[in-house]
Amino acid sequence: MIELYHPAFTHEDWIDNQDRVQAGGAKGLNARFHALETEFHLLADDHLNKVIQLLVKSQTVLSLCPLLTFNQPGSGVGWEISFDLAQRPAAAVDVHGIMNVVLPDGASIKSLTVFGDVHFQDPTKPVPPPDVYLRSKDMTGSGAVEIVRYKTFGTPAKPAAETIVDNAANKYFLEADLVGAQNRGDVRLQCFQIAYEERPGQATGQAIV
Repeated sequence: MIELYHPAFTHEDWIDNQDRVQAGGAKGLNARFHALETEFHLLADDHLNKVIQLLVKSQTVLSLCPLLTFNQPGSGVGWEISFDLAQRPAAAVDVHGIMNVVLPDGASIKSLTVFGDVHFQDPTKPVPPPDVYLRSKDMTGSGAVEIVRYKTFGTPAKPAAETIVDNAANKYFLEADLVGAQNRGDVRLQCFQIAYEERPGQATGQAIV
């Protein structure tokens, strides 16, 4: 809570033909101007700057290791997790995975960035890029809604429409699918980044995986 501002500086009038203008002393110009300087610092640090911080939106980037779990039994296989990255298992054609993400309630989702790489075994038969989505699903269990889909490794993909996180009504997750790899090469997912912006006046929260 920002406290009400109560001025601390008061000016004591000089008296004509009695007070002498001087730099030093309790009534000197230096003392008066330093008192004003202190007042301005008080106003800025304890009041104005706190208001400005509430009004200015703060963007945060959440970086996640791709700890994907298999989510489509009977259709392909899951990603192979190796330390802090996920990669296509050897001989796998279709690969699927999902991971839970919890963002601060009320935050506005701004972008999804995927970091990874592909190594071709045969340049004439390139490996299709994986599809990585950030999705939401309401608590009734109805179909998942796509919020944003990445397009190019290392390039932020932005949602088509503004999405405000509502943890009371929805759950949020990342889904990574690779279809038709056909043993053409290696695909690795190294990091997922979600950028979100907290609204003015919103309490800062810790994003959770």
